[in-house]
Amino acid sequence: MIVGIHQPNYLPYLGFVDKLKKSDVFIIYDDAQFSKGDFQHRNRIRIYHGWEWLTVPVEKKHIPINQIKIKNNVKISGMNWQEAHFKEIHDNYRKAPYYQKYEKEIQRIYEQQYDMLSDINMELIEFLMKSFDIDTKIIYSSEFGFNSKSTEKLVDLVSAVDGDVYLSGPMGKNYLEHQLFEEKNIQVTYQEFKHPAYQQQYNGFEPNMSAVDALLNAGPEVDGHE
Repeated sequence: MIVGIHQPNYLPYLGFVDKLKKSDVFIIYDDAQFSKGDFQHRNRIRIYHGWEWLTVPVEKKHIPINQIKIKNNVKISGMNWQEAHFKEIHDNYRKAPYYQKYEKEIQRIYEQQYDMLSDINMELIEFLMKSFDIDTKIIYSSEFGFNSKSTEKLVDLVSAVDGDVYLSGPMGKNYLEHQLFEEKNIQVTYQEFKHPAYQQQYNGFEPNMSAVDALLNAGPEVDGHE
């Protein structure tokens, strides 16, 4: 059984979707430490002169992601952050071929109130899973209460769900302690993701945008798993 593990990113990119699709069980690493420089509270969308960040205003503390609170009193261009983010998505993708198909669901997500970062992130992840027709089982790392760290925690999580294959992102080659997996008879494989090119709303192609860019421009068949 193949197990993927990843932090709950905001509007994640296609590589995240690809890992979801290739996993039998996907563990949302929600008790990992929040990192303000990562993609847990922000991601990028395509705009006319390249791309821009959509960033959720949060309390940037060195605590687990599932404890990070959203600063809902912060205004962006005079709007609350949900309105501002939806406006940016609407304004830049309203002419995209698949926008009308998904507009109401995206708008529904952004019309809700969220106190915790992990809640909006999971709403968007579940939306992407449904849109890309992915039925991988989701489990949260916080359910197990492990106090282990780094590779040891990954091994504990894969073992806890009876996995025998751990699907790592390519960067795992730089830090994973393979012998800890071998001791538990867990095979480590590395994700091989080649970002597909497709027609975006503006000239040129910018890879590694949020997966909504591919979904709204090219539809659910372009999910990077081919």
